[in-house]
Amino acid sequence: HQHYETVLQAYRESGNRVASARVLRKIGRLLWDVGKRDNAETRYAEAAALLEGADAPIEQAQLWQERGRQAFRGGDHARAAKWADAALDGVRTLTTEHVSEEGRDATLVTAEALNTKAVALARLGRNLEAVRQIERSIELAEAAGLLGTACRGYTNLGVLYTTIDPAQAIKVCRRGLEVARHIGDSGFQARLLANLAVACCTFTDRCPTEGVPAAEKAIEIDRALDQREHLPVPLIVLAQIHQCNGRPELAVGLFHEALDVARETSEPQLLFPCYDGLATLNLDLDNLAEAERYFSLAQGICAQHGLDPEALVVLPFLD
Repeated sequence: HQHYETVLQAYRESGNRVASARVLRKIGRLLWDVGKRDNAETRYAEAAALLEGADAPIEQAQLWQERGRQAFRGGDHARAAKWADAALDGVRTLTTEHVSEEGRDATLVTAEALNTKAVALARLGRNLEAVRQIERSIELAEAAGLLGTACRGYTNLGVLYTTIDPAQAIKVCRRGLEVARHIGDSGFQARLLANLAVACCTFTDRCPTEGVPAAEKAIEIDRALDQREHLPVPLIVLAQIHQCNGRPELAVGLFHEALDVARETSEPQLLFPCYDGLATLNLDLDNLAEAERYFSLAQGICAQHGLDPEALVVLPFLD
């Protein structure tokens, strides 16, 4: 972050608006990933102002894609799809040949925007269309050697396949993990391990031997990297595993820890499973007043963001 601030100062002093916008976008993403979303929004707005009237279609499209992803994580899925479409339109006329730097950048934006649009479509109930978009995103990313972007695709595709082809979901998670390990991307390893834990514990008898260790490893990675925007996910996954296996005393602590972190970002798809899990746990323990309180909070999150509770149960974590 400090390094980027130094670079930003140099670009500002030289009057390079587009380069300044690019660095502001990257700082915004770093702030977003550690849960400082208001600060991130300020940086994105600064970047947008600098790009006004500039001839920089790729940087403009990258910013739109980032705003789309931000809208998605905030629970505004229709807006996320619109931002993603704007990004796709912005680079559609540019070459996607990978030989030039411009072509590679255009491919990167296209692959990322397809992913963002796909997860928005999934939340809007258009799952099969979402799968096609993500498969296209992975195809583009891998052909261009953009393996970090491909990992994001594998992460989301693994979640979507749980609804249509569970065996394929596990294969996708394993393939994504292979790629993430190959490029040394620990952040995506945590995401893919959490998804693998869900798939193994939902569809196989390997939950104790593979599912639980995968969830625990994801928690370890997220803590080590301070990935506050993802840490609630493996905490929730492990809590749900303990809850399903009759260990409420272990589950309740994990749900509360996940909720404490999720409240930092107020992300609907993280808050809902915390509230829902604590509601059902309290119901099992005959704490009816607490159960009712958490059920009410879960319903309130869905009502506030126009979300279908069933969709959040079936497709819990998308990015």
